[in-house]
Amino acid sequence: MTRRIVVLTCVVALCALVVAPALAQIPGIGSLPTSLDKGQLLQQAQKLLSQLTAMKQDPNLSAADKSKVDSLMPKATSLNDELSKPTVETSKLPQLASQLGDLEKEVGSLKGMMK
Repeated sequence: MTRRIVVLTCVVALCALVVAPALAQIPGIGSLPTSLDKGQLLQQAQKLLSQLTAMKQDPNLSAADKSKVDSLMPKATSLNDELSKPTVETSKLPQLASQLGDLEKEVGSLKGMMK
């Protein structure tokens, strides 16, 4: 009898460990804990936009680099506008963070070429 209780307890615990993460990933069922913070993303987006604005105003910027900055400005502005909204769906934050990361990489490589 005691052996059955121990085995049953182990099976239930194992099922909980397997099912809980799977349910946490299904929209509407649960959500995984996330460290994404809308305020922090907004600050990063604003910083990125100000960097692009400063780069655009740089008189030493080559025509090719100016074209690249011009192509990045609408993306950064759009991202900034989206994050500036009073409410942003939590489900959108990972996508916005990914877009922000991609833009930061592009701006970083552009700044590296300008040196």
